[in-house]
Amino acid sequence: MQKNIMRKDAFTILCYVCAAGAFSAFFRWLQNQSAIDPETKTLSPSMFNVLVPLAIIGACIIFYSLFKKLKLKIGAFPADDYSIYNGKSIFYPISYYIIGGITVLGGLITFVAAADDFYCSLYRAIAFFAILFGASFPLVCSCSRRRYAPTIMCVLTTLPILMYCLWLVASYKINSSEPTIFAFAVEILALCLAIVAFYYLAGFAYGKASPDQAVFVSLVAAFMCITTLADSRYFGLQLIIAGTAGVLLMSVCMIILNVKAPEELEQDAPEETPEPVEEEEPEEEIKTELVIKSGKAEVSPEPTIQAPDYKTKTDDAVDEILKEYKKSSLE
Repeated sequence: MQKNIMRKDAFTILCYVCAAGAFSAFFRWLQNQSAIDPETKTLSPSMFNVLVPLAIIGACIIFYSLFKKLKLKIGAFPADDYSIYNGKSIFYPISYYIIGGITVLGGLITFVAAADDFYCSLYRAIAFFAILFGASFPLVCSCSRRRYAPTIMCVLTTLPILMYCLWLVASYKINSSEPTIFAFAVEILALCLAIVAFYYLAGFAYGKASPDQAVFVSLVAAFMCITTLADSRYFGLQLIIAGTAGVLLMSVCMIILNVKAPEELEQDAPEETPEPVEEEEPEEEIKTELVIKSGKAEVSPEPTIQAPDYKTKTDDAVDEILKEYKKSSLE
């Protein structure tokens, strides 16, 4: 029953992110068409200059409220990648192979298409990391079954961070001459959020998990990746961004599906055994003896009965013999 509820909540959040991203991307596309000159990249007054930031802020508020309601149903988040990427549905391997394939395809197309570009080396470096990232995602998703070493998991989850750090530097360098910051601000924001999201997701592999931050930032980063698809860039880079949004949304769904309800935590908790109570030894009763203090004794004559002298006949005979012996000795 709890799994069905979590599955419904994960699907609901997924729909909210995709719908909000579609609306925001539509507003961004209208802004690019009406407010930003494609040749000079200058910004003209338009209502979409306000709608796009409002759409981004509103989406963040919606995601926060959804996550706050979801957190009330959750007892504990999974603590590592082996607990997160533990899908048992037949659609699970199909999904991560499709997402990884899209990312790899985007890297290959970018590698070929950027051959004549002035920033060819930067684009090809991004494409190289995108190929590694797309190829490693199915490995990450199958870690629960194959049980890779923690060191391997740390390397695999670090690849997207390196890719997007390089992409952030390249984007700033390529767009540094643009007169309007709004022309590339959405892309810069999406790249920064992707770095932070993958940083928190990598925390599960490094043993420093922050589930709350990982889920919320991943939702916002996936939304921003969908929004920035309205900007013009190489088709291969578009595929990489789309694959990134898929990776983030799938990671969030797997985290939600593998949470533990409060009831499960109570069942898993070990029963508390009462500690043995030490029996208190009975205190020895202190016997008090009645002590009579010494004082002056009262002299009271006690009557004594003296036994009469009694002599036997043998004693009289002995006395007579002694008397005769004394007389004979005197004569």
